[in-house]
Amino acid sequence: KDTHRLKVKEWRKIFHATGNQVGAGVAILISDIIDYKSETIKRDKEGHYIMINQQEDITIISIYAPNTGAPKYIKQTLTDLKGEIDCNSIIVGNFNIPLSVIDRSSRQNVNREALNYTLDQVGLTDIDRTFHPTATEDTLF
Repeated sequence: KDTHRLKVKEWRKIFHATGNQVGAGVAILISDIIDYKSETIKRDKEGHYIMINQQEDITIISIYAPNTGAPKYIKQTLTDLKGEIDCNSIIVGNFNIPLSVIDRSSRQNVNREALNYTLDQVGLTDIDRTFHPTATEDTLF
């Protein structure tokens, strides 16, 4: 099993989840400038999500959905975490599925309506699409 140590100057608070699969793993990096002390850390054993929580102040969740079965995985993960998600939650990551037709970069046939319904049920908003409703640029950097 490969183990990698991530070191980034001035970003020493690093939380990660890894699995046995190649290509699975997520991380959350918190700048040293931020006074963030994680009270709770929750990971899945496959390395597809990690959730950190600082008391009742803020919860950060990073999700990397599998390439196949992404909508089902996201729905199940968000349903499982629903009790821990509130208005102070930030969810980031790669859902491996476009949430709207304008985001679509391939001819992949996806059931985005079911996923968007799940996002609505847990009160989540695609903030990038909210601020940029017609932009077609990729959000990867």
